[in-house]
Amino acid sequence: MGKVIALLLMILLAMVSAAGYVYLRVKITAGEEQVVAGQQRFDKGQDKLDAGKVKLEAGKQELSEGKEKYARAKDKKLLVFLDQLLKGGRGFQEADRRIAEGEEKVADGEDEVRAGQIRLDKGGLELSQGREQLSLGRVLRVACAVGAGVFAALAIALGFFWRRTVARILLHRDA
Repeated sequence: MGKVIALLLMILLAMVSAAGYVYLRVKITAGEEQVVAGQQRFDKGQDKLDAGKVKLEAGKQELSEGKEKYARAKDKKLLVFLDQLLKGGRGFQEADRRIAEGEEKVADGEDEVRAGQIRLDKGGLELSQGREQLSLGRVLRVACAVGAGVFAALAIALGFFWRRTVARILLHRDA
């Protein structure tokens, strides 16, 4: 009776290993599709981040040039006097307001770029973890395939060598 139980156990293990292989194959295929989609989103995010950095640098450059022009104009006493005389000082007040708005926009842009970089880094980490899980899944899939083959071969070999004993147990029950 022990030989029959051993044979049935080998068959069961072969079937479980084969089922594990099929299950992992389906999961790995789905995971590969997710990694490809994630890589595409990551690439798009990198492009947007790069474009944001370029726009931010252009804004910083424009702000810097505006500050320089403002500082040069403010150093010229005649311009300050004429602005006070003709516009009541509104020209320099407008310039101050625009520079403050520019600094605020640059600060907001830096915050957005920083946040984008953090999101991109997080996405890169998730992609890396996904790739690691896929490689582990592939190893497990191969292990299941090998296990199914080994257990099936063992069940066949044991069935062949024990065929008379198993047949006697199954056909001649003397109970």
